[in-house]
Amino acid sequence: MKFLSIFPFVSFIFLATTLIVRIIYLRKKGIRVSSKSGEKPKFLVFLYPVFGLLFLVWLAELANLAFQFSWSFLPEFVTKSLLNFQWLRYAGVILIFISLVFWVLTLLDFRYSLRFGFDDKNQGELVTRGVFSQSRNPFFLSIDFFFTGLALFHPSIFFLIMALLTLISIHFFILKEEKFLRKHYGEAYKKYQEKTGRYF
Repeated sequence: MKFLSIFPFVSFIFLATTLIVRIIYLRKKGIRVSSKSGEKPKFLVFLYPVFGLLFLVWLAELANLAFQFSWSFLPEFVTKSLLNFQWLRYAGVILIFISLVFWVLTLLDFRYSLRFGFDDKNQGELVTRGVFSQSRNPFFLSIDFFFTGLALFHPSIFFLIMALLTLISIHFFILKEEKFLRKHYGEAYKKYQEKTGRYF
């Protein structure tokens, strides 16, 4: 039962570590994974610290969930589980586990094409093989699975809101990314869109 409690936290550490290792590996190969093109909109200067702070609170609450600290940044009514069904916790664990599988398969299938941001001069190849043949966005889908699984595992107001915000923000980011991909990969991406679903 103790492992069940720490599983979401350990899973997040696994997700973060594998991504960092992959980025370091690609940089050693001389591949730049982040975008350097264009200026960021001014409103993002304000949003970055807000999202950063929200992420730190989320991480603290995730650690609190795992290790049962006696403190919390948030009031108890926001962090207390609304439902206490064991089957819901198991459903959350299964969904988090699926997110780990998708995550690993995605990083492997990306090979040298992992990129963050929209960079006209640093695109990488269009990946349509492996898990990308089942979903156009397995990277984001794995994140959606993780946050949804966590909300099922511990259905507090805080984790439910975080899951909802994640799902919405990722969806809008995907729509923006699709415009970029259609522009730069043209007909190849349009054909890929026709035979492969956005999520499934």
